Amino acid sequence: MTNESTPERLKNNSNVYIYFLSLYFIAVGTLYLWGYWSLFGVNILEYLTLADIVKSTAYPIASIFISLAIGVVLAEISSAKKKFPSGGGRNTVAGQFLFRHRGLLLILYITGTLAILVFGPIEKWLVLATLLGTPIALYARARNFLVYQIPAEAPRSVCLFLLATLPLFAFGLGKIGANSVLEGKAFYYVIDNNSITSNSEPSQRTRFIGRAGEFVFFWEPKESIISFYKLEAGKSLRLGKFGKSI
Repeated sequence: MTNESTPERLKNNSNVYIYFLSLYFIAVGTLYLWGYWSLFGVNILEYLTLADIVKSTAYPIASIFISLAIGVVLAEISSAKKKFPSGGGRNTVAGQFLFRHRGLLLILYITGTLAILVFGPIEKWLVLATLLGTPIALYARARNFLVYQIPAEAPRSVCLFLLATLPLFAFGLGKIGANSVLEGKAFYYVIDNNSITSNSEPSQRTRFIGRAGEFVFFWEPKESIISFYKLEAGKSLRLGKFGKSI
């Protein structure tokens, strides 16, 4: 054991932390892209480099992270006002009830999660992120994961929950975003382009799916087909926006 303080320990091992955090966020970005493009049946990794993954996912992942972090922090502040007694609340009436029926509750949890996974609408991915991420965060906290990096319990709980749920939230929001394009709820459509057909109604026009490296992808709602072509220098693409995404 060393006598280093937490700031000193973080400073001395900053390169290691940056390396693993970079890998983590690249993995989160890849999950976001996988969730989005998988609904179109496109293996997007064929068209992207590592730099492309970072550039195309930096904004959406940052938005997800900030929104999720605000919600978790507010929940932590609210729960801090309701401190459990010694033993984590196990000796309370509610705690004794939960402990006594923990086996049944576990079965209900697993059954409910599987039911949501199989039968739930596309928004199920946001619920599943919490259902699957929370036990991981609780297990990590019980095992004192990151206790040397973040000794304070409340901030560490927030970080563990974010680390556990962010990948699943990213994957889910990718799915929801792609579904919005396919279902015509929220999308960008082509205003005019010589190589792509256009119609008077936005819902019937060619929809912009996204860009991957040097290629742009489109969805033709009438034929239910995907088209893509390579971007050319000096050529512009005019897009209009329909609907409001989450």
